[in-house]
Amino acid sequence: MTMLVSALWGAGAIVVAAYMVVALLRPDKF
Repeated sequence: MTMLVSALWGAGAIVVAAYMVVALLRPDKF
């Protein structure tokens, strides 16, 4: 279960980071 939780946290961090980068690069989209 710990590995699953770690995988979910890692995926969530990647998604949030990607979203922030896109928001910074394309502010007109948000």
